[in-house]
Amino acid sequence: MIDFPTPRMVKAGDVTFATYEAGPADGRPILLLHGWPELAYSWSQIMPALAEAGYRAIAIDQKGFGQSSKPDDASQYGMDVLTADFARLIQALGYKKILICGHDWGGAMVWPMAYTYPGMIKGVVGICTPHRKRAPAPPIEIYRTKFHPDHYIVTFQDLDAPDKVFGGREEMLFRFMFRGSPPRSVWPKLFPALYDQTGRFEEFTGCDDSQLIISPEVLKLFAGTYATSGHRTPTHIYRNVDHNWRLTEGVDLTVRQPVLMFPAELDVMLPPESADQMPDLCPDLTLHLLRDCGHWAMWEKPDEINRVMLDWLKKRFPA
Repeated sequence: MIDFPTPRMVKAGDVTFATYEAGPADGRPILLLHGWPELAYSWSQIMPALAEAGYRAIAIDQKGFGQSSKPDDASQYGMDVLTADFARLIQALGYKKILICGHDWGGAMVWPMAYTYPGMIKGVVGICTPHRKRAPAPPIEIYRTKFHPDHYIVTFQDLDAPDKVFGGREEMLFRFMFRGSPPRSVWPKLFPALYDQTGRFEEFTGCDDSQLIISPEVLKLFAGTYATSGHRTPTHIYRNVDHNWRLTEGVDLTVRQPVLMFPAELDVMLPPESADQMPDLCPDLTLHLLRDCGHWAMWEKPDEINRVMLDWLKKRFPA
């Protein structure tokens, strides 16, 4: 296990965030946002490099996760509310402007944060989750009809489904999620069943440690935390996908800040092709493809992410 900062509990409006900070107090700040099913600790291999280079690395347990506030009201997890939470957090931390970096759902949050609060966000780093144009229809219906009727995001619309499926099987959940990615040559055989994550999980009988891309110690940390928090509030964000879509009607989605984007070659859920729209949406875009890397990029390619991100940061935003 990598040493990780002790959290500081920071109140931002009605939300208290478990905030983990590293690097000089006067260093240029960069806010790090994790996705599901992860925690702030997912940045444990990224924060030391940022801190050593003179940046103030700030990772949080997202609202609903870990030690942060967990309101059990799905409406509190829409992008309009979440971005307002982050704006208040940035102010509570004492900053007017900040860099922002996100992965998975955290990666989905950096884009609306950038175009909704452009005066607060200096630059953006996205890992795996691309910025995309507005979908032609509500996403839930697209997931159900185009991909799979039991697409996991559709299943998660049931408030109780995540606890029913994952509750009491947390160690198995992280063994299921944090395995290496299959080669692209076999992807056509995996669809559309791949999208039925809950159904596949219920049939999953386990794997040994050699197949994991996280250490057994990290697996125990994640499993223990989710066993305590439950799975309802960490999945409330999935219940807002149609709401978030409605929010974008008539909105200019252009992100005008400098952007560094890391697509991952073997990310089966968010393949590199899903970032094809980004040049139209992000005029100042740098793309770096993580080859031989799946969705859990911070665990699979931390050294490469650190090297490329620091090179970009030093050129665009010196510490």
